[in-house]
Amino acid sequence: MLEPGDLSVRPTTPLSREKEITMRVFLVLFWAILFSRLDVPAAQPPETTLPPVFVTSTRTETPLEQVTTSATVITEEEIAAQQAETVLELLRNVPGVDVVQTGSRGNTTTLSIRGSESDHVLVLIDGVEVNSTTVGSFNFAHLTTENIERIEIIRGAGGALYGSQAIGGVINIITKKGRGPLRLGLSAEGGNGSTHRQTATLNGGLGKVGYSFSAARLESDGFRSVNDDYQNLTTSGRLDYKFTEDTNLKGIFRFTKTDLGLFNSNNFVPGARDPNSREALTQYLGKLEWEQWIVKQWDYRISGSFFKEHIKDTDDPDPLNDCAFFGFPCDSSTRSRFRPQISSAEFQTNYRLGEWSTSTFGTEFTRRKASTSSSSDGLPLGEVNKAIRNVGYYLQEQIKLLGDRLIIVPGVRLDDHQTFGTEWSPSISSSYLFRESGTRLKAGYAEGFKAPTLNELFFPPGFGCAAFGNPDLGPEKSWEINAGVEQNILRDRVKLAATFFHREVSDLIGTGPTPDPTDPAFCVRAENLGKARFDGVESLIQVKLFSFLSIGANYTYLDWDTENGRLLRRPRHRGNLNMDYSHDRLRVNFDANIVGRRDDISSVTGGNIKKPGYVRFDLAGSYRLPVKVALVQEVSLFGKIENLFNKRYEEADGFRARPLNFLLGLRAAFGK
Repeated sequence: MLEPGDLSVRPTTPLSREKEITMRVFLVLFWAILFSRLDVPAAQPPETTLPPVFVTSTRTETPLEQVTTSATVITEEEIAAQQAETVLELLRNVPGVDVVQTGSRGNTTTLSIRGSESDHVLVLIDGVEVNSTTVGSFNFAHLTTENIERIEIIRGAGGALYGSQAIGGVINIITKKGRGPLRLGLSAEGGNGSTHRQTATLNGGLGKVGYSFSAARLESDGFRSVNDDYQNLTTSGRLDYKFTEDTNLKGIFRFTKTDLGLFNSNNFVPGARDPNSREALTQYLGKLEWEQWIVKQWDYRISGSFFKEHIKDTDDPDPLNDCAFFGFPCDSSTRSRFRPQISSAEFQTNYRLGEWSTSTFGTEFTRRKASTSSSSDGLPLGEVNKAIRNVGYYLQEQIKLLGDRLIIVPGVRLDDHQTFGTEWSPSISSSYLFRESGTRLKAGYAEGFKAPTLNELFFPPGFGCAAFGNPDLGPEKSWEINAGVEQNILRDRVKLAATFFHREVSDLIGTGPTPDPTDPAFCVRAENLGKARFDGVESLIQVKLFSFLSIGANYTYLDWDTENGRLLRRPRHRGNLNMDYSHDRLRVNFDANIVGRRDDISSVTGGNIKKPGYVRFDLAGSYRLPVKVALVQEVSLFGKIENLFNKRYEEADGFRARPLNFLLGLRAAFGK
């Protein structure tokens, strides 16, 4: 569900004369320092980075160039280049991915891949599922980037390994592994909207132990007149203990606590604002994993994990001068509590036969639970307190032939779900490399499904209606084909890629009439009744013009056929442009996010509308200062400007996106 939003703008925005002058002074100073050339010896170049590996597509480490599905890796270096504070900023630049945020920082942010529903994208943090058990999707608004090593994205179905919710794709956020000498990092930054952020990181290895920890706090008053503030406190960590050369124990945790003002709760009334609607969230994630190599060719791992959220929404009646609806306050006194939770245990084993075959078998037990309650003016509106379990079994074979030119990866998964029974998810993908020309062809077929959420199964009666939830629901089902080509030329200085995809989804869960004929006409019940078809093309080009300058672009075309001919907030045309300059001490990154016209629903009338397209430009940079002090490895000045040209636009109707906003800061790293 979308959180409330509004179009109103605070009188003292960055567009006011005083703040505009202050902001420009900051920016002029920042870029003047960045582009200054100091006559001092440059710092030693960083260590050569290894080619990226990809784990999510096969559940084993695979060189990215040998992955047979459509895959993207966002590396630690790319995260630093964009000065990204949240994962959602990085995902905007991935081909086929649409990100929609309902207003300012912290407001609900959903994501789709290749036109999918947001609850058709499986989101993992270190392999731990974090999708909501009530609404099905994951809210990316609070996921920050410190202590992230890389982000892996599968564009296309991943159900043969991951089961439910991987119809559109899989996103896996991977925490840094501690290694090497101790390194302490500190940073502080501030900007307009009374925004400031501080981070601390600790990374290293000592004997058999590797450790990586981080803590960060972000605060902002926002850009609206009242109740647009946001606070985020996040800590994360990873510990690795190497018992022997063949045995490792790994522990991961993540904790997030946020507080958010929902200025836009009354955006169904033009010009209204909500001064007291609030949302507080607490998230806990933990995982423990044991991995052992039995012999050189055979390994296994056992893991247990949990993800838990506690969300509290509160709202009180608004003063009439803030929001009036037919002479009455816009809202009543409401209280809501949501406590989704996922617990899982998993076993996986891999056996390698020479260099040409890797067999993978695994089983996974998952328990999804939700406890919710709501009230209005003290009257209960219903509650859910349910749990369902699922057991999955998966089998995969990776076959490499003809000197690794031909790679074939078949797989299948069987899920045994508590409510609807069993579901099979087969897949097969392959690639062939013409090594002489640097051309790689890819093709694949996959089936997937999405189990009903706890809301869809058990949402209680309310407002004089029978229960919306339907315990007889079946899963949503899909099948898809993909075909693509990748071409490297000029000694890999230029990379071209294009992929065609076709996906059909049936038994989509929508709303139908309740079985009780005495219910009011507005009453509905969850039913399997929809279907959809998606076709599209993803293309990209990456060019390394010089050792210090790279440019890239991607474009996605999406066509669809749905029951009503509409597809909310997913454009037919979208793309990105990127330029990255890195020379000596200076790095500058420039991004353009291009989004075409798209369907939406009016926040005021509820009718169908077309939202215009927009282009948003972002600029980021850093400069390593010539500081030579004992135990100080690096001191950098860094900053970024989002929405560089102050474009007024909305990603969802009634929820104005942030205006021009900037952060400027100082970062230091300490160690031997």
